Amino acid sequence: MNQKNLTKAELNVMNILWDKTEATVNEIIEVMTEPKPAYTTVLTVMQVLTRKEIVKPERRGKAHVFRPLLSREEYIEGFIHETRNTLFQGSLRSFFSYFVKNEKLSNEEIQQLLKEINEEQ
Repeated sequence: MNQKNLTKAELNVMNILWDKTEATVNEIIEVMTEPKPAYTTVLTVMQVLTRKEIVKPERRGKAHVFRPLLSREEYIEGFIHETRNTLFQGSLRSFFSYFVKNEKLSNEEIQQLLKEINEEQ
């Protein structure tokens, strides 16, 4: 999978777009937390996402409606794959160990994860 790297600003906008499934720049701004960015700032992010082929604009009246071309799940899958391969040298064990050690999972959470892993196999 060719990983599309997203900046924090792009990811913030994409999370809104994934939740809404499609939106205009104004509709995205409506959902954003204060202080809300300027229209031109969000428009620039949408233009960059369009160039990266992450979203597709469609003209509706005077506005462009943007739709994601990449699902949240596809992005997460690529991000996790890239992270595992670059930061953990491809080791799934090291990847999971990091979260178990650094996220301070409780024994109950670890047991629940093991149960889910066993159910998937």
